[in-house]
Amino acid sequence: MVEQKQAEPEEIWAKTECDMLWQMNRECNFNCEYCFRDWGDEDIRAGDSIPGKYGAEHVAQRFDETGKVWRIRMTGGEPFLYPDFVELAKALTRRHYISLSTNLSTPNTYELADGVESERVHSVNASVHPLERENRKDGMKEYLRKFLYFQERGFNIRLVYVTYPPLLGRIEEDMERLRGGGVKRITVKVFQGKYRDRRYPRDFSDEERAFIRGLGLNNKERTILACRVSFLGSRCEAGHRAFSMDISGNVTRCSTLKEGYGNLFEGTFKPGESPRRCTARKCSCAYQGIAFTSVEGFDVPRKIVARPVKYFVVLSELFAGVRGKVLR
Repeated sequence: MVEQKQAEPEEIWAKTECDMLWQMNRECNFNCEYCFRDWGDEDIRAGDSIPGKYGAEHVAQRFDETGKVWRIRMTGGEPFLYPDFVELAKALTRRHYISLSTNLSTPNTYELADGVESERVHSVNASVHPLERENRKDGMKEYLRKFLYFQERGFNIRLVYVTYPPLLGRIEEDMERLRGGGVKRITVKVFQGKYRDRRYPRDFSDEERAFIRGLGLNNKERTILACRVSFLGSRCEAGHRAFSMDISGNVTRCSTLKEGYGNLFEGTFKPGESPRRCTARKCSCAYQGIAFTSVEGFDVPRKIVARPVKYFVVLSELFAGVRGKVLR
């Protein structure tokens, strides 16, 4: 088979007007020790938190009704475990663009690669999870087969490898072997979380930081490794052209600030009129902060109280005359 040219994400980004980070489900068939998911049964409300409650055409129609072209970042859990996921992806990509975060472990990954045009997919972030893969028969071979299947069909797919501390001693060898298997794009993702009572990336040693930087981090991951994950006071598109959405379709400003903007599935979603300043002392999703403030970010010493700055931002908006005016 002749390998197709991969669509460049910058080209797709330029075609979209709004961004939605959609946490589609909580279900995952992997049990990675470093997974950020930490939900209990109390988070699952009967009836309104059922993935797939609304069909593919209903969801696509709600996005269409906004009159905007969206980049829909589909994450979970494992998105491919969402009911009728491929049909949903087909419906959304008639007008919009999607981005996927997946472990490439389900059979329907092939269906999506065959059924959705690569030009409508901004990116496929394919996490390799070597410890989980090695617990499965031919786990790494299966991963490579599916990865190459997407790559050959022109998808902008990149292998994602997390710098989980127990993996640091093997990551270079793993990456060399994966490249030898035909993988063209690898993204090293800085581990964020706890391991043996230490919190990362804060507690990486200087030697570990130097080693991780040497793996070829992109600018976003370098910012996260440096713990520059505060965007307090920065002008941000979140709530204006960028949003987060939960399983039920409830839309919030971002993953950190839970200010509501209605429910997309129920037809009550209404975006803000213009960008606003960030009021969060620490961003829980630095990827959103970096993307939608267009600044590097900074670290706030723990002794500094964020509330006075938050009040200053609110007052600035009031002095601007109308809620939602652009702050310069």
